[in-house]
Amino acid sequence: MQVRDFFLVLAKTLRAYQLYDESNPVRRRFMSSLKDAARRIWEHRDQMQVVVREDRFVWMGEEVYRDENRAGSLCFLIYRDGVRELTFRAGVEEELEPFLQALRRLRVSRSAEDDLVTLLWDLELGFLEYAAVDLVPEGTLLRADGVDSSDLPHMGGILSQELDAGLEGEAMSGEGDGAPPPDRSPASINPDDFNPTLYALDERERVYVEGLYRAELEQDLGGSVLNALMDRLDGPNTAPDRQLEIVAALGQLLPTFLAQGALRQAALLLAEVERTLGRGRRLSPEAGAQIVRLLDVFSSEESVRELIQALEEGAVDDDEASLSLLLRHLKPEALGPLLARIEKIAKPEVRRRLRRAVRALAEGEGKRVQALLTAPDPYVVRGAIRLVGAIRDRSAVPALIRLLEGEDSDVRMTVLEAARRVPSTAMLEAVEQLLVDPDREFRMAAARVLAEVGFIPSIRTLAELLSGSRIREADLTEKLALFEAYADLAGDDGVPLLGRILNHRGFLGRRDPPESRACAALVLGRIGGAQAVTALERAQDDEEAVVRTAVRRALEGGGSND
Repeated sequence: MQVRDFFLVLAKTLRAYQLYDESNPVRRRFMSSLKDAARRIWEHRDQMQVVVREDRFVWMGEEVYRDENRAGSLCFLIYRDGVRELTFRAGVEEELEPFLQALRRLRVSRSAEDDLVTLLWDLELGFLEYAAVDLVPEGTLLRADGVDSSDLPHMGGILSQELDAGLEGEAMSGEGDGAPPPDRSPASINPDDFNPTLYALDERERVYVEGLYRAELEQDLGGSVLNALMDRLDGPNTAPDRQLEIVAALGQLLPTFLAQGALRQAALLLAEVERTLGRGRRLSPEAGAQIVRLLDVFSSEESVRELIQALEEGAVDDDEASLSLLLRHLKPEALGPLLARIEKIAKPEVRRRLRRAVRALAEGEGKRVQALLTAPDPYVVRGAIRLVGAIRDRSAVPALIRLLEGEDSDVRMTVLEAARRVPSTAMLEAVEQLLVDPDREFRMAAARVLAEVGFIPSIRTLAELLSGSRIREADLTEKLALFEAYADLAGDDGVPLLGRILNHRGFLGRRDPPESRACAALVLGRIGGAQAVTALERAQDDEEAVVRTAVRRALEGGGSND
């Protein structure tokens, strides 16, 4: 029934409010479920009045929720401050969050000033009403009906009589022994009787106690709980129904660890359940199936999305070692969604950390990674390309070449980046073809990749470009990228061509464009050596200012690095 479901979800949502912070998606999901449960009730009635008992909620004479454990009971939490009746009205959905915040504050606060009646009064809720009783302080004497207060004994008189009787007894005992009565005046009190040093710790004892205190504070409570659960789960005498309870507890413990940023403990939990499942000697079939479901949920696309979102928002203070340990427990089929999510991360540092961490997940999974190169999602493909480069998988070169010849510019540029780490001859020959690509960005990127990996066979193609007419159409940035790539690859052997571009005049006195000649001068300074200096000195008095400036910078040692 809807009312029973509402209070079950209410109790679970309160636990989520205690475990997770405001931005956590788990907490938001529980709140959404609670609002949906309330709306289902308003489809049949416009209000719901429940009686609050110490261990249960009662609606229309029927018990709709029970929890006899006082420590964590929602019923007792409301009951103990005197609230005896709650009335929820249609529209209360928007007031459930402040109501839960008040309950959460009650559970974590130890202040005597915090009580539910006061907190609800401060909230001024319009769709949630409550009825409360005044609680009588412990030890208060209540007068029965028909009894006059003057007939009751006066407590002060009783105490006075008891004390006087005690003093007289001590005096009579002293007279019988011949001893004088004790002096009870203030002057008879000796401060030494209250000397605190009689009970103080010496330095060695203080250090010992402090060590115990710090050890208790630093104790890995989550790890201890996990070890206890795993010992019981794999125990020889654990009943099947008990195993199911333990697996359910582990299913709650995993998201708790993740929400708290305890990635190492979460990884340890997954490792232990995988190990237990692998042995499987004492596990019941039902418990084994529950563990498989737990691992499937962790590897689901939704879980991957929530984990990465928490990392990006800074909700999890991760370290790469713990993150790598955790990601190793993702199933192989989770690799694709994981790579796609990483490609969409806006923060570069988080993206780099995850890429380094996911590399361990791809070790030994070369075929699976290569299969992702043909995925329909371009984000998955780009992530797989980066992973191929990270693990330097040369067997993936044919697939990379096909992608480089494709139409998706983002994918092609990612292949160019990966080519630096997978420098096979076939791969670099494909990159060399991009020197004449219609897209300027690819021409420049290809030149830089070839120079970085030192692909000597591309010198001829670069020389033809520098000497031909195509380079006249390039802008200054592209020209400089091509000249630098040629200089880095050819070295001293490239000085004759560069010197000719800088100084040569044609039959009719025509020369190369000033920008090309300036680029030649800059990279001659980059190469250095006597031949390069001679070529530069010949151009010191060039008629073009841009060329003279480049020559001066090259001779001063600036080259094209500035």
